[in-house]
Formats: sequence, structure tokens, C-alpha cells
Amino acid sequence: MASKFPYEAWQITENGFSPRDLRENESVFALGNGFIGLRGNLEEGTASGAETIQGSFLNGVFDSEPIVYGEKAYGYAKNHETICNVMDAKGLALTADGERLDLGVSDVREHRRVLDMRKGALCRSFFWRTKSGALLEVRFARLVSLAHMELAALSLELTCLEGACALRLESALAPAVIAEGDPNDPRNAAGKDRSLTRGRVLAEGSLLAMEQKTKNSGFAICCALEHRGIPGSARATENGALWEAQQSLRAGESLHFEKSICYAAARHGEGPALWEDTIDACRRVPAFDTLLEEQQAALDAFWDGVGLEIRGDDALLQGLRFNLFHLFQSAGRDGRRNIAAKGLTGEGYEGHTFWDTEAYILPVFLHTDPALARKLLEYRYAILPNARARARELGHEKGALYAWRTIDGEECSAYFPAGTAQYHINGDIAHAVSEYYEVTQDLDFLASCGAEILVETARLYCDLGFFSAAKGGRFVLNCVTGPDEYNVMVNNNVYTNCVAEENFRRAGEAMAILREKRPEDYARLCRDIAFDPCEAEAWLEAAEKMYYPAPQDGIYPQDDDFLSRKPWPLDTIPPEKHPLLMHYHGLTIYRHMVCKQADLILAMTQYGERWTLEEKRRNFAFYDSVTTHDSSLSMAVFSILAIEIGEVQTGYDYFMSSARLDLDDMHRNTKDGLHMANMAGTWTGLVRGFGGMRVKDGLLRFAPVCPPQWEGYSFCVGYRGRTIRVTVDRDGARYSLLHGEPITIQSFDEVVRLA
Repeated sequence: MASKFPYEAWQITENGFSPRDLRENESVFALGNGFIGLRGNLEEGTASGAETIQGSFLNGVFDSEPIVYGEKAYGYAKNHETICNVMDAKGLALTADGERLDLGVSDVREHRRVLDMRKGALCRSFFWRTKSGALLEVRFARLVSLAHMELAALSLELTCLEGACALRLESALAPAVIAEGDPNDPRNAAGKDRSLTRGRVLAEGSLLAMEQKTKNSGFAICCALEHRGIPGSARATENGALWEAQQSLRAGESLHFEKSICYAAARHGEGPALWEDTIDACRRVPAFDTLLEEQQAALDAFWDGVGLEIRGDDALLQGLRFNLFHLFQSAGRDGRRNIAAKGLTGEGYEGHTFWDTEAYILPVFLHTDPALARKLLEYRYAILPNARARARELGHEKGALYAWRTIDGEECSAYFPAGTAQYHINGDIAHAVSEYYEVTQDLDFLASCGAEILVETARLYCDLGFFSAAKGGRFVLNCVTGPDEYNVMVNNNVYTNCVAEENFRRAGEAMAILREKRPEDYARLCRDIAFDPCEAEAWLEAAEKMYYPAPQDGIYPQDDDFLSRKPWPLDTIPPEKHPLLMHYHGLTIYRHMVCKQADLILAMTQYGERWTLEEKRRNFAFYDSVTTHDSSLSMAVFSILAIEIGEVQTGYDYFMSSARLDLDDMHRNTKDGLHMANMAGTWTGLVRGFGGMRVKDGLLRFAPVCPPQWEGYSFCVGYRGRTIRVTVDRDGARYSLLHGEPITIQSFDEVVRLA
């Protein structure tokens, strides 16, 4: 597929202006810092003849409303939680001699937008021939600060090259224009009331400020703007506030203008001085050039930790860096906010956090920015009380059940067969906690958060399952849904049983580690959560007796009955009928032997030691034939297993299909926001797929291969305080210890000492 963006190592460039691409590019050119997210909307708002989706988001700031059921039953999710599209502050309208800039009708030439992934800025430039005859060169730059979580900024350089004109600048602070969305698509927020009520407004000199409040969730949101560079005046408007300035330019003259934007939010009286603090912070914002220097320093540190290079494939290198850039700027950094399925780039999935964070996204930061990985896990600890309450609501006497789809910890999925029934989310979070400790040896985290999460999730599985006489006394988990949403309410989903078994073992091990190394913390935790060492013995018995469906002719069913369902050959499904959930009733899908994403393949990549290489080959071929890949999470996983079994070309094809999924809008829904988990899956596909990285028994192992399409590649991974660079080409692999104490690793069957 030809791309609309030139292949550049560190940039995404839009040359010219295409009205039909505006909504998609607004997602591509979005900026964020884990708290603030600004879509890549044009500064002047929109363009005649083009559709836009305006967006300014604050991570974790949402409103709620009751879910309306035609038929409601006990334990159904009660409320929607939907991310708020807060007041819009990024706009700057330009008028020259009475003509308002509008890309749809104005004489604009050489329009160019560049997302600079090293600087962390969005830059835009063009020439504007006004109707009055002046020729203006216009340069915008925008950033969302990675050094100051409350801050975004914009700059304008405008030069009159020919003629003369009277300019007018208008900077508005107003409620967001909220897109309606598609009411037939359950993946967006159509039909939800996301409007906010307006509170105080300030318009004074160079400063604008505005307060909004959510209707039901108790959030207060404040935004303040400070304008610098040219004199202007501020006034309140019917909709909010407006700062405006006028200046005349003759040929050779220029103006420089900067705008700083501060956002803050608090809930239920958490920030009594929110209004005053936001205004004060806005007055003290550094100059744009200073912010740009800080921005590049933050990104230099990130890219050094990633160390990513692909030699011989510029399109792929651009795609991977784009994916990692958006992951980095979308992840919450304060332990109270996570990373949504669409990050901070759009309203798709209503800003909800899923199991994707732990299964796909967290491994990226675990090996490149472990401090950020810890913050994402601290979010799960912060919502643990909600998970405990949900477990009781569903009849579990002990433990915690994490919400499948949430912002604040409350289950938001109205369709429980494909939502609440996904009990694997507990195991995904537990797996992430265990991986984090394995890689970092962070005892403080284990004592303060990790062990408690592991215990409560293990307790839930212990209460959910039982030793079944019908299964020979094995421990079973019935009536659950795995990650594959095309097979719901099944018995003994293999992936769920795998994560539960690991959860049982790791919970007991975590408590044993604390008992030995942190006896005071162990005693405190035993007291606080009423832990009895006999529980760990029960968990170990359940783990050792965990039931898994037996293979049939070498094929492992992903649940007890999967292989007994009616076949549905994929070549009989028209392309326009994908994804199936948008074109077929759920019952039609559930009766067939078809996967949205194959749970068994995911289990084989995560718990590969359970199966032989030949078993993986046979099962890969079978599940490849019954999987639609309607989920953006699917292809990266298939890529990893394909490479492991020696099907490098197949793995390469799957990998490439996921690497530029959003840049090239392959799923035709990039306008609703970017696919964060798929973006993370491409890093995993490179490092764990082609790089063959695994951790076993405390030993970091690699089995790298170089596909013939590349000249070579390299990446960095962090492990227990070390940073290791892996460089692979057609002649082999080289390993360098960049930081930390000497370490022993394994390359294929060879043990290597790095120093």
C-alpha cells in the first residue's frame, strides 16, 4: 500500500492539504504528555469542505451517566464512563484585510505539517496570498510539554513577503465542539452526553481563563491562556472568552506570537485552589524555545532507552518510531491515570482502559522506561478497592475482580458476555506485576502494591474455580470469556487458565519473598488483608491441578468446546462483512469455529514452554485458518509465533501489516484515535519476535533472526538495572552492555558474559 506520508526516519510529513484526510490526520498529528492530549486540529479550526473531529482531552477526566437497559438484571454494569472533550484552547484564527484564513477557500500554497518525533513538536508552514494581494509566510509550532504535565504551548511566526496587510489574531477559549460519532458503532462514544457545564470565566489583559464541570462525576476543570509577543485585549463572550490583537505588516516585517495553555482538574474538592493555581501557573510559563529544549531532552532520554534502528526499510522504521512516540506521550505518569485504548488521540472506546495495557503496552515500558511502567501498575493498585467491590457484587466472597473496561475502576461494559466475563484481566494484571518484579527486582513496589494485587487476584480465581470430579479432580474455570470476543462464556479457556495458574504461583512466591526479605511489610500485609499462609498452599494445589482441554489430532482447542463448533471458512465471508461483530448477530458468531484473535496463539507466545515446537507449528497453521484478525491486537501475536516456529516470511507479513496500521489507516477508523495496543505489539514483534527475547529463570535469552528484506536492526532492552543493545544483521548478532553491572545472557544455546 502506498502511503500518503513520505518515508522519513524521524518525521511524519503532510505535504499539501487534503480535506478527505483531515480527520485521520488529526489523530496522526495528535500530541500529549500522559495528562493532556490535543488532537492535530488546524489552528484556525477547520476548512470549508472538510470534516473535523475536534479534541482536547485530560487523561482520567470523565463524566458518567447511567446505562439504560431494556431488560436489566442483578450485577449488570451500572454506569458509562466517557472521557471528556474539555474546553478548546489550541486555536488561533487569522484574518488579513478582512479575509479569514480557510484552507478550503483561501489561496494557500506549499502547505506542510510535520510531526517531529525527536523534538516532540508539531510544526506547520505555508504561504498565503491574500485577496488584497499580500503574500504571507505563516509558521506555527505546537507542543504538549513532557516536562510540565499541566502545560501546552503554541507559537506563530508570520512574515509579510509582499505587499501590506492589516492582520487580526483571535485566540478563543470555548467549550469543545463534540463530534456526534456513528450510533451504529459500539466502539465510539456516540449517544453519550459528554457536554460540560460552564463555571467561571476570566478575560483580563493578556489572560483568559475558564472553568467547566462535569454533570455527574464531580470533576472541576480549569484552563488558562497567556498571550505574549504582541499587545491585545481580552473579553468575555457568549461562549467563553476571546483574546484579540491587530497589527499591520509591510513587506519584510514579521511578528512573533506565543500562547501558553495550562490545564488542571480535580474531583470532589481535591483541589480547593484549582482556579487560582491554574492562572498563576499560566503566568509563569517559560518561553516556547525553552519548552522546546526541555521537550527534546525528555525525548532524547526515551529514544536512547529504545535504541531502535531498522536498516534497509525506511517505511518500517518510520512506522515503529511513530508507534513508540505515541505510546510514550499517551501513558499516564502519576499512578492515577493509565493509558486508554486510543491513548489521548481520540474518543474511540470512550477513553477506556482495557487489559491491553498490561498484556501489550506495559512490556514496552518495562524494558525501556521501568519508572513509567511502575506508574501504570500503581494505577491498578489505586483502583483495587473498586475491583474488590465488583467481586462481591458478582458473588465472590474473597478477592478482587478488575473491570474489563473502565476509567475510574468501575465496570463500564454493558455487554457482560464479552465484558465482565473476561476474567483473564485479573491474570493479565498479575502477569504484568510479576514481570515488573522479575525485570526490576523492585522490592518497594512488591511490598507497597504488587503483592497485594497478586493475592487479591489469586483469591478471586480460587473462588471462581473448583476441583471438578467430571474432569478427574482437576481445577476448572467455567463460564468465562478469553480475549477472543467471538467465543464467549466458555469453559476452560486455555489462555485464562494459563494466566490463572501463573497468578496462583506468583502470589505465593511474592508473599514468600516478603516474608524473607521484608518481614515487617509481610506482617503488615498479612494483617491488612487477613492473609493466611494456608491460602498459598491452596493456590499451589490449584495451579498444579489446573485443567487444560486435551488435543484432538494434535490440535489444542482454545476452550472445551471450540473444536465442536460449526466451521465457517474465512474465504466465504465477504471483505465488507468485517469486522464480524458489526455485521452478524453475536449468536451467529458464537456458534461457529471462528476467532477474532486466537487465544491459544497468545497463550503459546506468553507461556511457550508448555508446548513443543512441532505442536506450535501445527496449531499455528490451524488457528491461522480460522482467525479473522478483526482485532488490531491479533497480527503482532501471530507474527511472534510464526517467527519462533521458523515461518519467518509469514511472521514478516503479519508484522508489516501491524507496523503501519494507523499511519496508513488500514482499519479505516484512525479518525477515532490510534490503536495503542497494536502500536505496542509492533515493538514486541521486533524484540520478542525477530529478536527472540525471553526471560527464564532469571536469565535473559535471545534467538534473533534477520528477515531477508532488512539489512539489519538493533534495539535496547533494560533488565535489572542494565541496558543491553542488541544488533542483528545477516551475519549474526552482537550484544553490548551500555549501562550497569556485568551480566550473563544467552544467545541461542551459547551463554555470554557482558561487561
